[in-house]
Amino acid sequence: MLLAQASALPDDRLRRITRLRSLAPRAIAEAAVELLELRRRARAKFADADEMFFTPEGLEQATGDSVAAYRASRFPEGIGILDACSGVGGDARLFAERGTVIAVDCNLDAAVCTRLNCTIGPGRLRGGLAFTTICADVTRLPLKRLADRGIGAAFFDPSRRADDRFGGRRRMVCGHDYAPPLEWANVLRTHFGSVAVKVSPAIDDDSLAGFEGARIEFISSRGECKEAVIWLDGCANHLQLAERVPEPYFATVLRSGSAPQTLAPFRCSSLESAPVGEFLYEPDPAVIRAHLIPQLASDISAAWIEPGVAYLTSNRYVATAFASAFRIVDHLPYDRKEVQRRLRTLGAHLYSVKKRGVPLDPVAVHKELAPCGDLPLDLVLMRKSGRVLAMLCSRLNAEDEWAASTSTEGPPILKME
Repeated sequence: MLLAQASALPDDRLRRITRLRSLAPRAIAEAAVELLELRRRARAKFADADEMFFTPEGLEQATGDSVAAYRASRFPEGIGILDACSGVGGDARLFAERGTVIAVDCNLDAAVCTRLNCTIGPGRLRGGLAFTTICADVTRLPLKRLADRGIGAAFFDPSRRADDRFGGRRRMVCGHDYAPPLEWANVLRTHFGSVAVKVSPAIDDDSLAGFEGARIEFISSRGECKEAVIWLDGCANHLQLAERVPEPYFATVLRSGSAPQTLAPFRCSSLESAPVGEFLYEPDPAVIRAHLIPQLASDISAAWIEPGVAYLTSNRYVATAFASAFRIVDHLPYDRKEVQRRLRTLGAHLYSVKKRGVPLDPVAVHKELAPCGDLPLDLVLMRKSGRVLAMLCSRLNAEDEWAASTSTEGPPILKME
């Protein structure tokens, strides 16, 4: 009732709290207003966000519907799953559709959110499925006893935040600094036949090297590399390697209405450079993070425009889920006045400005160039031979509606969950 009344008030935090003080103590009024704000922010991740319960940090690290559904589908139907560090239950509620779930988190607020969130939405508890929520330190659980009682798999989602010296919370990129440390996954392996570990896609490569036989999958959705998953033992079987490679990194792209597409590593010749051709390819962020640009280039017969800058070119168009494709309408050394003249000649306006490796602000460049017609073009700015190259391009895979009106500096877009 309090939440319903708060949602009917003007969208101003102070005014909402002031009005609710007549109905509830200040702490409860503030909590209700904060939950409404978290639900609004959560709509980008969850279809039923307006019914769910969150903590601020829990929402930041929570897995959204599309990624959680994909990952849960990789666990066998009917298997018992330990969700270690369950957070607010973004994964647990999807695991609940697979089989028995034991969700554990050391934060009481998060554990309560997990239990509540598993009663609503796509993963609502069904009759006959056992679901247990525990507030505890996962490293102190009797893992052997859980395995003996039918838990056959574990999902480990360690905290990637730590207190900083200013009293705030900072993101960690080294697995040893996670809580619990990333290497605790090897303890889980001694008890369960299938283990998966969620990590930040920004994690350093050294932290990923300590798991024998692992498969590392970088998952992208709506143009962002959302996360990485370390698949261990039985969980790794769905990612097949044709040959032994130094880094068993995979890139998976999720798109609404389409089956997931995965690019696997393989040995290929070194990537060559070529003059600007007819087509431009911008590799998906998951492909970039998985160091699979050479494999992508081999598949689509493309080459570097400039070594180390993540744009590829070719004179042949090949449809691929692993890159955004553009037809290059014109290219020239970057000069604002000259680019403006080209837009006027083409009768075009800029849909977006993208850049890699150059000290220019895409937002500022976009504002400086006036629209000159109805033809939408993208302006791509990149470093080439010590200068700034400008390419005016038209999109070939227009279904990529996730693309923003401007794009900042890449390497990959990393969603720090």
